[in-house]
Amino acid sequence: MSKYDEQFKLKVVKQYLAGQGSIQRVAQHHDLDYAMVRRWVCAYRLHGRKGLRKKSTHYSAQFKLSVLQHMWQSKLSFNQTAAAFDIRSWASVGMWERQYHSGGVDALAPRLRERVKKCRNPPLPSRSN
Repeated sequence: MSKYDEQFKLKVVKQYLAGQGSIQRVAQHHDLDYAMVRRWVCAYRLHGRKGLRKKSTHYSAQFKLSVLQHMWQSKLSFNQTAAAFDIRSWASVGMWERQYHSGGVDALAPRLRERVKKCRNPPLPSRSN
């Protein structure tokens, strides 16, 4: 669950865009990190209200590769690249770059997670004396 809902983010962004203070001042007023407010403003400018919504998605290896190629060709930071492609976590872009450099395109493919079966009542250890 997201800590801040779309309505709150929109309120903060609109407060900044209305000129009611610098990003630092607006962030301080709401007890937020200014970098977070800066990301919200950037996402709103690039993608509108949609950029502030909760987003949960899995990306294909081809999409990840196209994101990395765009970043390298345009000489963008992880943060700028994530904003341009509406990727909510800029750290994902850095992780994809490390994966690509260590294992190529195959390393970018999403891995299926195995379900771990939980034992309801673990067996008691046998006592052999």
